Amino acid sequence: MDKKGYELLGDPFLNKGTAFSAEERGALGLTGLLPPHIDTIEGQAERIYQQMERKGAGIEKRRFLMDVFNRNRRLFYYVFRQHIAELMPIVYDPVIAESIEQYCEQFINPQETAYLSID
Repeated sequence: MDKKGYELLGDPFLNKGTAFSAEERGALGLTGLLPPHIDTIEGQAERIYQQMERKGAGIEKRRFLMDVFNRNRRLFYYVFRQHIAELMPIVYDPVIAESIEQYCEQFINPQETAYLSID
């Protein structure tokens, strides 16, 4: 793997957050860049799900989940798989419609979006 340190943590496809082992942290230059606690993906998923549950409206839950998506794809899809029936309406329809309506107010990261001109 070519990426190390902050570059690795900034890649949502490679970032495992606190699930990096002590050996991985040393080899990948992550020592001191993460909390010292080493967690499993199951522990991370439980924590993320509990944090999401404390969010209010569906749009807030969606924003939270999309933040996880932007940081750690492995964790996002793990949580999504565990709670697919509950999360599908949050990340897709009907909450996505509300998200589109509020797009200008919420725009933070393009999330690999393609913009098409009507011209």
